[in-house]
Amino acid sequence: MPTRQRVVTYGFSTAAAATITVAALLQPWRGGEAGIAQRPEPVQVASGRHAVDVVFAVDTTASMDGLIEGAKRTVWSIATHIRKTDPDADLRIGLVAYRDIGDDYVTRDLMLTSDLDRVFAELSSFRASGGGDIPEDVDAALDDTLHKMAWRDDAKKLVFLVGDAPPASRGDVPRFDLTAREAGDRGIVLNTIRCGYDRDTEVAWRQIAALGHGQFSTINHEGGVQQIATPYDDDLARLSARIDSTMVIVGDDGEREAYRRNMAAAADAPAPAKADRAMYYATPTTKGGPGGARAKHDLVGAMATGAVDVDGVAPAALPEDLRAMDKPTLKAELTKRGAERAEAQGKLEKLVHERDAYLKAQAGSGEGGFDDKVKAALDEQLKN
Repeated sequence: MPTRQRVVTYGFSTAAAATITVAALLQPWRGGEAGIAQRPEPVQVASGRHAVDVVFAVDTTASMDGLIEGAKRTVWSIATHIRKTDPDADLRIGLVAYRDIGDDYVTRDLMLTSDLDRVFAELSSFRASGGGDIPEDVDAALDDTLHKMAWRDDAKKLVFLVGDAPPASRGDVPRFDLTAREAGDRGIVLNTIRCGYDRDTEVAWRQIAALGHGQFSTINHEGGVQQIATPYDDDLARLSARIDSTMVIVGDDGEREAYRRNMAAAADAPAPAKADRAMYYATPTTKGGPGGARAKHDLVGAMATGAVDVDGVAPAALPEDLRAMDKPTLKAELTKRGAERAEAQGKLEKLVHERDAYLKAQAGSGEGGFDDKVKAALDEQLKN
């Protein structure tokens, strides 16, 4: 039986270990006082929110280069579309990259996470390589999607399987049709997007979508993504980067290094993708206000909402440049950053509305690319 090489990356925002680390560091400045109680991120969704779990299972062999590059550019636009479709969506995204036996990996997974900067950083690391033979290990991809992801019981569960080659059944996991049928039974909707026009892939993709109660669609081999540049992109990217610069990540140095990697990936994105990211974080929920926190363990935001008492944060939990500050000086610095953030956020939200209107005016017709097919399926499936 062939051996599968699997790479698994856990989403930081849902990892209990990360939360436990932060909890250990959020201790009083002086011994003998009670610490701040911290709990791991709950599986249950907060009252008034709707759980939405979305997994993209993507063929990452060499022939998929155009699609992968397009997906990197449009993932923020897709996330914003979800938020606009359901303003109370508690969104998590997972990734499964797949190839075949003999390549660098068979599957490479990012577990479902609400940290969309982490999702973007992981997607940005995808490189199209390998392949050579036509079939790919779709069986392994679907097996990971169904059995490795921590799907929430009360969530809308959506999958987008994207590839240009039919399944290669290796016998180490159930066949794709059995897994697709299981998905349908479990309420996990399997959508399939065929890249190119291979007939064998169409037959398998149609079967998977039918068994998984999802949609089948076809796009051209390059992905068909048409990202529109706007006059607002550079200013939105600048304001968004200014907001990011005000973050103070509490926890250990590993948490801060993870955030740094996320920000490096965001900084390397093209201007329209940076603007899409800014729009995602600015899109409000039905409760009003910006729709999402940019970093889970941000002390500036936590202090502003009263979620954390700065007096109870241990110096060791702070970035190195803030550890030597006494409490009054630290509070003053955090207040200053909060004011800078609010000013930038106000300007950003105005530009977001102007950019949104510009994009609607520029929207054209055509057969649609990867992002258009995903959004069309979301429109139907999130409302049912």
